[in-house]
Amino acid sequence: MTRFVRFALSLVVAGAATAAPAQTRAPVTLTHLTAPAGIGEYEWGLTIDRILAKQSTWLRQRSQPTQGYIYNLRTAIDGSANWKTMVFNMDPVSPWLASKKQPPFENGVGKLELRALMNATWPAWFLMTQSAEVKSIKDLAGRRVALGPKAGTASLMMEETLKAAGVYDKITLQYLSFADITNGLLDGTIDVGLANLWMNGADNKIGPTQGIINLQASGKPFRYVPFDRAILEKTRNERGVPYRILSIPNGTLPLQTEAMSAYANPDYVAVDKDFPEETAYEYVRLVIRHIDELNKTGGIASIFTREFLPFGLDNLHPGAIRAYREAGLLK
Repeated sequence: MTRFVRFALSLVVAGAATAAPAQTRAPVTLTHLTAPAGIGEYEWGLTIDRILAKQSTWLRQRSQPTQGYIYNLRTAIDGSANWKTMVFNMDPVSPWLASKKQPPFENGVGKLELRALMNATWPAWFLMTQSAEVKSIKDLAGRRVALGPKAGTASLMMEETLKAAGVYDKITLQYLSFADITNGLLDGTIDVGLANLWMNGADNKIGPTQGIINLQASGKPFRYVPFDRAILEKTRNERGVPYRILSIPNGTLPLQTEAMSAYANPDYVAVDKDFPEETAYEYVRLVIRHIDELNKTGGIASIFTREFLPFGLDNLHPGAIRAYREAGLLK
């Protein structure tokens, strides 16, 4: 009888242990600083918010539109208390400015050490014109040239390129929104304007932007101002601008009529080096698994592929590396 009671008690204890709920992870909510609303990064950030809400038992994210990458980096530098839950879109140029202690980064990056989770987008930059007389960057002398907002890294990169070409002081320069650049090109109030397309560097996929779509739809003879590759190399190697030089075969881009060189600033989703490894792993794992849902956001996200997510990134977070290796995207 005693042995039977002991046996019965052991079954009860074992059953209770089996029925005990598995230990659950404490919920984590990330803040994701993206980019200005309307260009696509905030919009696919919202899609990742939804993916995490549906697919993770513990990880959530709240994406926010921002003024851009300089703002994101400045906020990250000043927000060390939030580094374990802060995700922010970043480009190579803002940290370069900070390394030179140029405004608004007079104190550099402090203790922030950037690590990447995934590519955000590769904006490839061009100058557009319909003037038959502008056949090279040297022909910009005496022309009305419009760049983007003065504080933006897109304008800074083109300024440095124009300086390397020796024409910066020979043009009439103005700074406009990208919508106003398109309008100025269409109505002839500017001769040359800055424009971009989105690029997937891993698969050479191109995503259109509204500006290029509108120029093409006008039926006017808009075309790209060719860059001499040597000028781009001088800008990168001598002036230090950390952009990636592209060789683009003819027929790759809308309105393209010849093979050409251009540059891109590969933008990525960044965190601090002390961002928790399990959080980084869960984030990247679910983006990889649900890339099709991200594509449905449209715009920039329509050209994302699994292979593009880690492509070309040499500062990946350990948690991201683990997720990419599991998915067969890294060795």
